[in-house]
Amino acid sequence: MRSYLYRRHLDEGEEIHDIAYRHWLILKKKVWQPFTFALIPPVVIMFFLPYLWPLLLIWFLVGVTWYILKFFEWYYDCLLITNVGIIDIERRGVFDNTSKRIEYHMIDGVSYTIQGFVPTLLNYGDLVIDKLGAGMQINLQDAGNPRRVDRSIMKYQEKFLKSKSYTDHEALKGMLAEMIANHAQKGGGKSKQ
Repeated sequence: MRSYLYRRHLDEGEEIHDIAYRHWLILKKKVWQPFTFALIPPVVIMFFLPYLWPLLLIWFLVGVTWYILKFFEWYYDCLLITNVGIIDIERRGVFDNTSKRIEYHMIDGVSYTIQGFVPTLLNYGDLVIDKLGAGMQINLQDAGNPRRVDRSIMKYQEKFLKSKSYTDHEALKGMLAEMIANHAQKGGGKSKQ
């Protein structure tokens, strides 16, 4: 299901291992307005003025749409931790969608900051991933459980780098064996007397 929702951000053969979302409190901050001003009033008014139901239905449907848009704005503001690297997806409204990618071998460092009483109490903070040599950063503000996300990224980075190192080692070994075989075939290595 997760791969389906985020498939347009993935390359062929790429798999999602984990997703880091903004904290649920941020979702509540985003949806309180649609809930308070667009969903509750039509339901309450319906009890007192039922003859206004067509207008209230339209009001309610606008509220549901607004609520859904705010939910998706929160849901698609996340980090995808894949088998190849990190993908940062930022959504600000319906038609404003940004995506940045850093592959594991290009990650310079991962850090997080938890500042304030409420973030410390509810365990959320800002997560920063630095790209090697480019001066580019990926930020996820108000990430839920940033320490777990930090550890998850480091775990998959280590796994990726070990796999890449082994693959590179095997490729190098194959190239050297081929070079030695070619050299031996051409009569190299025989001493002239």
